Amino acid sequence: MTAQWPHQVELKLDKVSAAERLRRIEAWCSDWQIGFRVLGTMSEGVIRVAFERARFARAFHAHFGGVIAPGDELEAALAADAAEVDLYDRLAGEYPD
Repeated sequence: MTAQWPHQVELKLDKVSAAERLRRIEAWCSDWQIGFRVLGTMSEGVIRVAFERARFARAFHAHFGGVIAPGDELEAALAADAAEVDLYDRLAGEYPD
């Protein structure tokens, strides 16, 4: 899903005002005819709003705040883990027990 919606803004929502804030987000995006998706996160009370274009994410960020987050964060973390494993394998080959 992140390939089509790579530009993301992460927002913290408190339980009391979450429904109203999501309604305001939907109304604002509809008024400006901006396509968006709301993505869940691993953290409680945090959502990501994803956009097809970087300019939409920047406009959203300017209006609602939050943090611009990389859409390929998981893929980047997996690639970094694979590179680290390769390094350990090379070092293990150079320094056998």
